[in-house]
Amino acid sequence: MKALKILLALGLVFSLVPFNSAFASGAKTIDHYIPMDIDEEYWAFEEVDTFINADIIDGYMDEDLNMTVKPENKITRAQFTKILVNALGLKSTGTPKTFKDVKPTDWYYEFVNTASSLGIINGKEDGTFAPNANITRDQMTKMIVLAFENTVQFPAGTKQKFTDVHSQYWAFEYVNKAAENGIVKGYDTLFKPRNLATRAQAIVMIYRALQQEQFNLPSDDVINDFLKNHILTENHLVETNAFDDLMKHYETNGTGYYKTEALELGGAWLPMDDEEGSFTAEIDDANLNLEIVSKSDRFVTVEVTGMSGKFSYTSPDFNMDFTAKMDGVYNLKLDSASGKWKIYNYLPYFEEEY
Repeated sequence: MKALKILLALGLVFSLVPFNSAFASGAKTIDHYIPMDIDEEYWAFEEVDTFINADIIDGYMDEDLNMTVKPENKITRAQFTKILVNALGLKSTGTPKTFKDVKPTDWYYEFVNTASSLGIINGKEDGTFAPNANITRDQMTKMIVLAFENTVQFPAGTKQKFTDVHSQYWAFEYVNKAAENGIVKGYDTLFKPRNLATRAQAIVMIYRALQQEQFNLPSDDVINDFLKNHILTENHLVETNAFDDLMKHYETNGTGYYKTEALELGGAWLPMDDEEGSFTAEIDDANLNLEIVSKSDRFVTVEVTGMSGKFSYTSPDFNMDFTAKMDGVYNLKLDSASGKWKIYNYLPYFEEEY
């Protein structure tokens, strides 16, 4: 992946070969991971970007393959339930409740069933769930506390933090527990519990809770062994031009944006060696160093330093030789389906040639 990114940064792929046709059949492409309506200045960019790259949320694609997140839009009860279930990789473990307004043909049916079977949602007194109603901040907070109560250390007692959430208010315990942990921030002394929540607020609250999961942390050795093996194998496959095996390697250890980028852009430049030119790489990984920056039960960030590479591309019309450092940051998540760690994003530092 590092070699791919270096080549892509120089514009080789886009100028020489077409995209992999495998992505023309409806699968997610890189376009699905690049929001056009937020940038790094947006207050919730890091949290939204993480959820996009990790396939926790999907954006809205238009006919021109422009993706938007619409972070300030209100979020429905069904949409929030889906994000919560996806973020935690929840599976149904009991008997789900039956709601009059939730049918097997509805897109949110399985998500609502999963959440209700775990006691995260109970619905309304009239037997409905109101899936298409916009969720309020207090409803959302209650669901978060219930979803994370077994994996996040909440305070045993609660004290009033906001002037508009008094001790007799139905969501008093949930709001104050979440506030005590910093999962919700409020507006100075106000929480505004009946305000309708936005998509960004929902993502940020769940993201904060995920960072506080510290009951089942992976050991540093497990993470380092996985990532080091991935990188060393990747380097060997790049150096030996074993590109079919390289793509399989990304499929096995990648997910989300990392996997999609590798398969789409990797598939675009792999034919160069046979059809248009010759690509060679020499990667020095003798001083490879991994440092875990942060970790929680399901998410880990690792900084990788100490590698450099010499890359060369030769063709009848174009020649290129350059040397570059290959430092960067990997983002990993625990895959709920396989129980294995997978890479969902890689951010190279892109230092100048030396």
